[in-house]
Amino acid sequence: MFMVDRIVDFSPGEQGSITVIKHVAFNDPYIPGHFPDNPVMPGVMIAEIFGQASEYLSLLNDYCHAHEKATGMTIKKFDDISRSLQTPEGSERVLAERYRIVGFLAAQDLKFKHVVVPGDTIEVTSQLDMADSNGFYHYNVNARVGRHVASQGKIINFRVERSRAENRGAMIN
Repeated sequence: MFMVDRIVDFSPGEQGSITVIKHVAFNDPYIPGHFPDNPVMPGVMIAEIFGQASEYLSLLNDYCHAHEKATGMTIKKFDDISRSLQTPEGSERVLAERYRIVGFLAAQDLKFKHVVVPGDTIEVTSQLDMADSNGFYHYNVNARVGRHVASQGKIINFRVERSRAENRGAMIN
């Protein structure tokens, strides 16, 4: 399930960040049963937005490196990525990067501070805090509704090349 409606900002690099938007609708499939008389967005769905935003950050960073390697041109801002992705080469490159890497996410120290309800717009920011040599990427994440912090914490993403994971016996679709 896609939980990101739009990417509004991206800064590449070792301390890169991404900002995404999710509009919470009354007809989102997880809303009616949570809770029938007082619908709120489940915290696990906010955690999913954190995970997807963090993976988009890593994917776009990978794309920037692949683009620079292929063209010799550095991408420094979100508009450059947007233009480059609209080319046939850009589309092929991002799909190749998406296929090349697999990942597994874990949430850590997530705190939920404000209720999110249908009609709200969540702005999520994920910033790469560190990446280690074992393939673990640590992101600081926060979700805001207006000026209220709805949630914050850390997301850890283990990312590895697909071929390496398959060579070690991982079953990947």
